[in-house]
Amino acid sequence: MGIRVDESQWPVVTARWQGAVRDEEVKSFLAWMEHWLAREQRFGLLLDARAAGLLSRAQRATILAYMKRHAAPSAKFLVQALVINNAVVRALYNSIRRVFPHPYPSRIFTLPKPAREWLEAQLGVTPPP
Repeated sequence: MGIRVDESQWPVVTARWQGAVRDEEVKSFLAWMEHWLAREQRFGLLLDARAAGLLSRAQRATILAYMKRHAAPSAKFLVQALVINNAVVRALYNSIRRVFPHPYPSRIFTLPKPAREWLEAQLGVTPPP
């Protein structure tokens, strides 16, 4: 399980969160985010959390702190689409959004295809064949 990242279709990056993720995996994912933001190019993150487990309180705090520290570059370069089909995961995500409203475009979807299409439209990219 864990987090799988695919950046082969840059500027759209897909990250699939599955099951319970370890603290090291969250930190590794945030390092990926830092790498993408450092490119200083607009990109879309398709975060597929359909098979995700719940994050621990400490993991949520780590992610929230990261978001606050990187708000300026995220606002400039990030567009995010989340695929969430679990009501509990969606509620936790929305609680984070209430604490720290996203400075970047972000939408929730139930399926990956419309999420990818929205990201591509936001970025003005042609979908791969």
